[in-house]
Amino acid sequence: MDNLFLKYMTKREGKQEKPRTSTQHPGPVITISREYGCHGKRIAEKLAEVLTAKSEASGENKTWRWISKEILDESAKELNLSSALVKELSDYKHRSFFKDLALFFSEDFYPGDATIKNTIARYIHEEAEQGYVIVVGRAGEAITKNIDRSFHVKLEAPLEWRAEVVAEEENISIPEAKKECQEQDKRRAMFRDYFERGKKDIDFFDAILNCKALSDDEILELLVIISETRGFI
Repeated sequence: MDNLFLKYMTKREGKQEKPRTSTQHPGPVITISREYGCHGKRIAEKLAEVLTAKSEASGENKTWRWISKEILDESAKELNLSSALVKELSDYKHRSFFKDLALFFSEDFYPGDATIKNTIARYIHEEAEQGYVIVVGRAGEAITKNIDRSFHVKLEAPLEWRAEVVAEEENISIPEAKKECQEQDKRRAMFRDYFERGKKDIDFFDAILNCKALSDDEILELLVIISETRGFI
């Protein structure tokens, strides 16, 4: 089956598509997007453990895994850059004047914005095709939306609630935490918009959950039930 997503991404980059073995029945994959201060990684880790245990109990014996840091690590290897630099460049963090010059004049040293994002996207999509994976962040909902066996959830909460969480965890003041939430949300939205092209959340997410109203265990239970009803386990 032709991978239309990879063809689209390579065309945007102006590169030839590398031949690769296609997956006959891609997925299942669950993506978790989150506003800053909502604990997507913690929920993903627990969800992978529960789904793996249920799969083993059913005799299917499929191991679920979750990826977040690995996305940047593996993309960095392909780009021959450090994970920290790939994160900095993809997060739109401030660059020094000389680094901006290097980015502008030579992609031999620092790949352009599109190259970095498309490399990240290819890694996520290939992992999703292999299946039994939970993708945290990095526009996973848009990148894997073409996979039939997929479910996409976004975790949200009021800014004031998230600021209190961040202030306690990072030992900073509430105003500082509120500003940090807003800045992080803006960076994440900029990254997502590269793939979502300004479309509304409803075009990508199957569910949006309020972390203030729901505990981790309640969110986890909902995701497990959905995984069962969709035949992921």
